[in-house]
Amino acid sequence: MSKLNPKLKKGDRIVLVYMDGETLGPGTKGEVLEIGNAPKFSTKDLGYMYNVQWFDEDGNALSKLSLLPETDAWIYDKDSNIENIQEIDFRNLDDLISKGDFLAVFSKKELEEVYKFFELERQIGSHNMYSEGGKFLLTGPSYIKDFFKLQRYHREYNEDDEILIEKLISRSQKMRDLFIKNAMKYLENQNREASIDNVQRTMIKLAKTSKNFWISNADKFLNDKTI
Repeated sequence: MSKLNPKLKKGDRIVLVYMDGETLGPGTKGEVLEIGNAPKFSTKDLGYMYNVQWFDEDGNALSKLSLLPETDAWIYDKDSNIENIQEIDFRNLDDLISKGDFLAVFSKKELEEVYKFFELERQIGSHNMYSEGGKFLLTGPSYIKDFFKLQRYHREYNEDDEILIEKLISRSQKMRDLFIKNAMKYLENQNREASIDNVQRTMIKLAKTSKNFWISNADKFLNDKTI
């Protein structure tokens, strides 16, 4: 059994299993160039990342994208045999959702609505978007109303903020329903049972993936900057 996410050193050859929010697909080969410092956007960061040179099928240099141990997955490239990727025990990676899978269940129009929802959340400024962004995607209106009711005890929101909060609340049920629908669509695409537990887990993973897309790609989808 190939070990997932082994510790790496300079010169190690690896095979990509999953890279969060990037275009490189499973099976892409790479060589570790160095170990660098990871960007600080989460309390769970391990403090380091692997800077990797990636290659195409002909061995030509493809790109240099770093691996983050917190979010990405890889195995050793043993004898340059990428079939090792098939030996991984994916039970520990429950329902990983790649970029292609994500785009397969969300239409462009739906992505625009998701990103506008993120933008409302960002403009209100009630929390750090990098560590807590997307916390309202799956909750529905009741939770959001209670959240801001508590917030108002120790923070004053101006009239413009209150308008944004009302917009967020008014769109929240539709947003939750969208993630339920697309979680079921994802499971159907994967020939997985749409049980309550599976739908809930998939909703959470879709929400996490949508946050990563919003951070890096929102400007490519939002033609209408109004929210």
